[in-house]
Amino acid sequence: MPRIRTTIGVLACLTLPLAACASSSAQIETTDHTVTVFAAASLGQAGEELITAYRTEHPDVEIIATYAGSSQLVTQMVEGASADLLITADTATMKTAQANIDALAQARPQVIASNKLVLATAPGNPASVGSVNDLASPGVITALCAPQVPCGRLAQQELAQTDITPAKSTQEANVSAVATKISSGQADAGFIYSTDAKALSASQNITIIELPGLESNSYPMALTEAGQANPTARDFASWLTESEQASAILAHYGFNPA
Repeated sequence: MPRIRTTIGVLACLTLPLAACASSSAQIETTDHTVTVFAAASLGQAGEELITAYRTEHPDVEIIATYAGSSQLVTQMVEGASADLLITADTATMKTAQANIDALAQARPQVIASNKLVLATAPGNPASVGSVNDLASPGVITALCAPQVPCGRLAQQELAQTDITPAKSTQEANVSAVATKISSGQADAGFIYSTDAKALSASQNITIIELPGLESNSYPMALTEAGQANPTARDFASWLTESEQASAILAHYGFNPA
């Protein structure tokens, strides 16, 4: 039986040079029954359930998914990696992709969901973080996404709006890495998406602090030229945007409607 082959870009691409990741992805042999997806790291858990649900109705289809920071995925594609679908964690990154990747130049992105950045604390909140202001307190360690990825840009926007400079901070490649820093107690607090916070709160006593000054970020999906030519990729893309089942799965993981 065909299998789901998932490349966890969050792990693989942190241990290999970007060029190596791009080369590996570019060499994948695909058919009309194979769909290659590059998706934002924050879609990891939901993405796997979406793939499983789709393949329940289409068991002859193989879906190869790579999850990593949105800007990292774009860099891999610029360097030669190929994909049928690209899903980023904000519209700015998708616009950058379209401006720099010929295979996406004529794409018409569709938003499949939205999310919102929050501030989350380590289990038990040992540093007593109650607001963004507390990040400036001596000794408090804040985990941040790198500024070039959507969660990093949003975090920098929040810090600029509140005029706060964290006392100490770490810079991570993507939101999943920030969530790991928080859950392991290596950081006292960090900026993650509400979906990641929901997943952490299911098993750990974390404090979630809303950031009302920030707008929600959209998750646009675009078919590349290869995806447009692949009927299975087109069908999977339509299923993601139009099916009630896909919407229900995304909602279950805390994503808001497009």
